[in-house]
Amino acid sequence: MSMHGLSASAALATELEMLERALHTAEVRADRQRLEALLDEDFSEVGQSGRCYTRTQMLQHLPAEGAQVDIEAKDFVVALLAPDLAQVRYRSRYRPAGQADAWAERSSLWRRHGSRWRLCFHQATPAP
Repeated sequence: MSMHGLSASAALATELEMLERALHTAEVRADRQRLEALLDEDFSEVGQSGRCYTRTQMLQHLPAEGAQVDIEAKDFVVALLAPDLAQVRYRSRYRPAGQADAWAERSSLWRRHGSRWRLCFHQATPAP
């Protein structure tokens, strides 16, 4: 095991990448019930701006954002940090309507509750 955890199985990597990508879609971002199911009760985020957000703030912000955002994501790497905790790292370009493209390195921590994975932490760091 490296300092980054064990490589996740192909099935787990696919599942977590799909969940992460679901959060990028207008359909999920606009659906509070789906967001509540995906975001862990103690979810927090450090955004690309450096601001910190709570679950409550994200549940208010994401549906209001609507379909105004296009997100391109690539280079996914998934590591199992503990039996019920996984890290998903990837690079994305977040393009809000009318704004220039901005790339970020992203890291998410997903926690398993029974058979279901929920996002408990996310951080975006500006990338060149």
